Amino acid sequence: MGATGAVVMAAGCKEKTMVELPPTESAVGKVESIKAKADREAAEKMESQRAELQEAVQNLDQYTKEGLEKDEDMDPFLKDALLMAMGQKEARKKKKEDERRELMEREKGAGKLLDVIKKESEMVAVADAEFKKIAVEQGEREKRERAEKNAADVAPVGMVWVPGGKFLRGSTNMKAGHRQQYGEEFPAHLVEVDGYYMDATEVTNGQFAEFVTATGYKTLAETGLKAEDFPMAPAEALQGGANVFKKTSGKVDPWVGSAWRWWSFTPGATWRSPEGPGSDITDKMDHPVTCVNYDDAMAYAKWAGKRLPTEAEWERAARAGKHGEKYMWGEEMLVDGEWLANVYQGEFPSTVKEEDGYFLTAPVKSYPANGWGLYDMAGNVWEICNDYFHPGYYHEFVQRPVKNPQGPRTAITDAERMKYNSVEGTCPEPRDDAPELTHLRVARGGSFLCSSQYCLRFRPAARHHHEVLTPTQHTGFRCVKDVKVAE
Repeated sequence: MGATGAVVMAAGCKEKTMVELPPTESAVGKVESIKAKADREAAEKMESQRAELQEAVQNLDQYTKEGLEKDEDMDPFLKDALLMAMGQKEARKKKKEDERRELMEREKGAGKLLDVIKKESEMVAVADAEFKKIAVEQGEREKRERAEKNAADVAPVGMVWVPGGKFLRGSTNMKAGHRQQYGEEFPAHLVEVDGYYMDATEVTNGQFAEFVTATGYKTLAETGLKAEDFPMAPAEALQGGANVFKKTSGKVDPWVGSAWRWWSFTPGATWRSPEGPGSDITDKMDHPVTCVNYDDAMAYAKWAGKRLPTEAEWERAARAGKHGEKYMWGEEMLVDGEWLANVYQGEFPSTVKEEDGYFLTAPVKSYPANGWGLYDMAGNVWEICNDYFHPGYYHEFVQRPVKNPQGPRTAITDAERMKYNSVEGTCPEPRDDAPELTHLRVARGGSFLCSSQYCLRFRPAARHHHEVLTPTQHTGFRCVKDVKVAE
């Protein structure tokens, strides 16, 4: 019997019959019933809308965005859902079109790259054939010249003779990956330069100290920038200092993201304290000077009665008469398991193994000289050259080759360099209003931070850039001197 039901007696029968009537609904029960009814109606409505929406979506092509937005009679829920579905469909369509265009561009780019590689391979073959015609005669002349000009009573102290002649400049590695990563090294071509003397080593801290003592010169890292050159810069951005290398705390992909993950602009880092405040060079006077820029190197060269080498002169000296070899010592990175240059071993930029004996700079002459008596033409520190840097310069040069090339006529900044097209060999046009300190100069030879995993630029063909604005812990220089060869 129900708890809220009622019982009555049925009359007119021999036996009394108990009849149970429906219970009277309580207030709480009424509320629950109303709610249940509302839920059923809402569910039925939602199911109806779902069915209607499904049908509408199946026939979405019959609608237009403009038509839906103007329709005032359509259920708002259905209208919003259709507009959303239409937007999603358009987004999927656009994504597919973008992917198709991207694939077409990649295929087009790959085709262009293969065409470029084919043409450059043909150019190298022609250059090889031309060089073979002169190789024997030139080699004999180089040997005679070096013996004469390197005599103790002739050669300037600390310098060796680099004979003039023709050589193959640039890379002959035609693998597509190398061509894309190091596109500034192409196309390879023959270049001719006159002879000159070159410092046997990079300029050392001791040599630079003599210059500073004699002249009172202050480097950019010591003086900082001038407000008149950068009127919009805050005062803290003008202070002196240099970029100092800092290992990352964990593994990173150096090819993806900013190099500022391992570089730190450090106020107080100068040639006297290359690792920042608290460091010094007291026991490093035979190490290459660093934290200097192009202007500092030019000032030293002028004081010493010398000049900075051109990029062509630098590569001629680095190759030392060899033709097209990958490294200055041959085709393999290691010789009998030994490192022949101060470069980076380990997983860049997080771990360092120091298999070559050094983490940062090494004393000059710590590794064997190349065939012409020049030390550290690979690794240790980058060497600033006189030329402006443009990654596509070789493309321009092969169209108008000249003897003793001086590099591009105009400068670019890092902003233009970052947009270099390695297939076309082009950059955006340089800005006319860019301060000279932002102009890029050539740097050659690699440094103690060059790695086989990243920045494999301790090869003679490798090219890099130096921004005058930012002295760094891994950049120095060496000088050359002009002397005419007796006819």
